[in-house]
Amino acid sequence: MSRPDHSISGTPDSFGLQVGEATLGPQLINIFHQAPVAMCVLTGRDLVVTFANSGILEIWGKTSEMVLNKPLFIGLPEAAIQGFKSILEKVFTTGETFIANEMPIDVTTDGVTHHRFVKFIYQAIRDEKENVMGIMVIAEDITQSVTARKYKEANEIRNKLAIEAANMASFEWIFNDSQFIYSERLPQIFGLDPNTKFRQEHFIELIHPEDRDIRDKAIRKAMKTDTLFYEARIIWPDNSIHWIRLSGKVERHNEEAIKMYGMVLDITEQREHAALLKELVQRRTKSLERKNRELQASELRFQRMTEEVEDYAILLLDLDGTILNWNKGAEKIKGYREDEIVGKNITEFYLPRDRRNKLPEKLIRDASVKGRATHEGERIRKDGTVFWGSITITAIHDEDGEVIGFSKVTRDLTERKLAEDQLRQYTAELEFRNQELEQFAYIASHDLQEPLRKIRMFTGMLADNLDNRELVSKYYEKIESSAARMSDLIQSVLNYSRLDKTENKFETIDLNQIVSHVLSDFELLIEEKQAVILCDVLPVLRAIPLQMTQLFSNLIGNALKFCEKEPRITIGCSKADAEMLGSVSQLDVKKEYYRICIKDNGIGFEQKYAEQIFTIFQRLNSKSTYEGTGIGLALCKKIAENHRGNITASSEPGKGAEFCIFLPV
Repeated sequence: MSRPDHSISGTPDSFGLQVGEATLGPQLINIFHQAPVAMCVLTGRDLVVTFANSGILEIWGKTSEMVLNKPLFIGLPEAAIQGFKSILEKVFTTGETFIANEMPIDVTTDGVTHHRFVKFIYQAIRDEKENVMGIMVIAEDITQSVTARKYKEANEIRNKLAIEAANMASFEWIFNDSQFIYSERLPQIFGLDPNTKFRQEHFIELIHPEDRDIRDKAIRKAMKTDTLFYEARIIWPDNSIHWIRLSGKVERHNEEAIKMYGMVLDITEQREHAALLKELVQRRTKSLERKNRELQASELRFQRMTEEVEDYAILLLDLDGTILNWNKGAEKIKGYREDEIVGKNITEFYLPRDRRNKLPEKLIRDASVKGRATHEGERIRKDGTVFWGSITITAIHDEDGEVIGFSKVTRDLTERKLAEDQLRQYTAELEFRNQELEQFAYIASHDLQEPLRKIRMFTGMLADNLDNRELVSKYYEKIESSAARMSDLIQSVLNYSRLDKTENKFETIDLNQIVSHVLSDFELLIEEKQAVILCDVLPVLRAIPLQMTQLFSNLIGNALKFCEKEPRITIGCSKADAEMLGSVSQLDVKKEYYRICIKDNGIGFEQKYAEQIFTIFQRLNSKSTYEGTGIGLALCKKIAENHRGNITASSEPGKGAEFCIFLPV
């Protein structure tokens, strides 16, 4: 049978010191005594200390007479209550080695408890039959290195605190050895020479007699809560009085306070400023009382004035935004009588979405913090109509600077807002017209030039081959084709330009009838391609009939054109939700829209072209494969925009395309 790792075994004949039934030889004992680490041997279930070198005795703080040939927890009773008993019993029972790299321990010498850190190994000793008969303990006292590391860590924290808080000093008071460590700034804060050795007694000796009780109470509280804080006066050697603020922490080990550390700040200037401010306040009190009387008279005049103002709603609010007064302007702008609205909150004037977003509360909070809050936006009148208002909420303070309420001034800017919106609309339309002009210029220089160039070329070739009837016929057909192409382009441009004609009238139309007529026009092509077309019930709405016919004719025609076999086309309709509207440009998210989608199973296109295809004369396919002028989808987008809507496209190559029209309800 093989032995587990970390076990020790032997025979009774080869050892001199009894370890259960086995013994340790003189040579091995000598080696253990001279070992640079602490070692001991515990035998039997009672863990009798049968060997202990000087290193382990030093860690324990015991003599050999106090522990040898005694159960461990008789000679070292403090170890039993620190968890070592259960660890040793487990090692003896299982034979498994236990390793601790940094274990805090308390040892008692002459009635004094010492805190130490050790690393150690508990290793099973086995007999020839692999039975555990004892435990070898190998240990090392690492108290010095751990203390040095912890001191370094604490020192780094102190240094960081000192750097972050200018004009501060740090201190550390280690209770056991009364060691007092401090930064070089501390003596200066207490008015001492920088080279003076500062003692913890200075905290008592230099403190103002009237403030010593404050310090004593803070110390007692810190020993209970582990947090130290107080502000007190100190008397410098030159008898000048200064203020300090002291804050710190109490550190404990096994519930026992072992040290206190913290920071000291000179707050003399702060206190002097506060005292000066208090003096100024007292000095101005009489002046304020006089001015208060003047203010009351002024407020009376102001109240009478605001009550008569009709162009502005001027209100007073309490801290929660409750309305305290009402003037003629408020009644004119908002529609409420004074008896209907005073005592209610300003949230009454805000739209539901603004109330959900806590806009009124935010404006009150901003005015309280910043002194003033301004906002422009939609407000609601008593009758439910909406107006565009500009509001200013200003904090009202008392003589101590505390906010006691607010004034709120509202101006109806609906006419200005409408004018601005109209100007923006005209500007946008002008920019759009400029873009169209650029596109038309491109058409004139490119698309219309192409068939004209071909006509000229084939006319020249015709003139050179008049005696060849076959070539004459061929060139004549080419000229006819180019002329027809040019005619189609010109007609398409004319159709596109007519979409802006003001004589186009909106009527109440049934889109079901429009689509039915379009499908009737494509009847032969539908039968030829054996197309299946499924259509939801479509809405009745206000629109321009001819343009709706053009819109659905182009989209259904494209769906049939770009499906190579057995087209399957679906026309669906639903109300667009807020998320849909938010993803489509030029739509008013506050309005309702129908979303009508025409989906096919055709050749599709890459999604990156989804915007490009709505540009006039933009094509993704060759003219030789799919006929057309490249203006159809541009016309569709123009029609959708004429109806205050829009159109989007989504597709994948080989998986068909879906065009969604958004039209106002």
